[in-house]
Amino acid sequence: MVPYKLSLRLRLLGATLGLLMLGCTAHQQPSRVETTLANMAKDVVIPMEAEDKKNPLPDSQDVLNQGREIFVQSCAICHGADGRGETYIGRNMYPPAMDMNSPHVQHWSDADLFWIIQNGVRLTGMPSWESSISETDTWKLVRFIHGLPRLNAAPPAPVATLQTQQATQNADATLVKYGKTLYRQEGCFTCHRLNGEGGKVGPDLTTEGARGRTAEWLVGHFKDPPAYVHGSVMPPFKNLTDEQLRALTGFLQNQKSQGK
Repeated sequence: MVPYKLSLRLRLLGATLGLLMLGCTAHQQPSRVETTLANMAKDVVIPMEAEDKKNPLPDSQDVLNQGREIFVQSCAICHGADGRGETYIGRNMYPPAMDMNSPHVQHWSDADLFWIIQNGVRLTGMPSWESSISETDTWKLVRFIHGLPRLNAAPPAPVATLQTQQATQNADATLVKYGKTLYRQEGCFTCHRLNGEGGKVGPDLTTEGARGRTAEWLVGHFKDPPAYVHGSVMPPFKNLTDEQLRALTGFLQNQKSQGK
């Protein structure tokens, strides 16, 4: 006899998937009902045995930092570096990529998140990462995801410190490295060339650092491209924080045809 809880989950899953498939296309934004059902599907598919797993890693700053690096490399292209899902790819998925800060995601246990990351969820765009992210790194991701609301609520750095960073054309190595990661993560290379690689929709950025544009101009351009370049088709980077925009700016200002 099928256990009642499992039987209920199977019935819910069948009803959920049936409603999701009924008249759904990817040519329009999903309705609130469709999005809710897609989110419910994630709850339903988590097997009962997965709920017994315990996170073996401590909720330490070191683990959070390592989890952030994995998230930026593997997850941020859809969910955004802040986990809110406001990337171009994330917004245009069907249903859209989930906000990792939302109560719906945060109510999942460590074991639930671990299972979803490792196995993925069909019909939602969430792939299985079992073959590319180890179990240890998955637990680090889980710690970071559960820490996102706290991390995103942290107060910004003092304005004086930010102005000092923006005024520095040769950004420090850590900032430039992070900016390079964001450049790849946000798909800038699909439209711009850099050192001979990338698309040709936008201008070549190989010598961006020698063009004399200030950090303030570049950050403003990222936030509202048409306001700075008439007729620009570049989408605004609303998903990036000011700190991330400064990192991307520092990386581009460091490009002076030096083959970096």
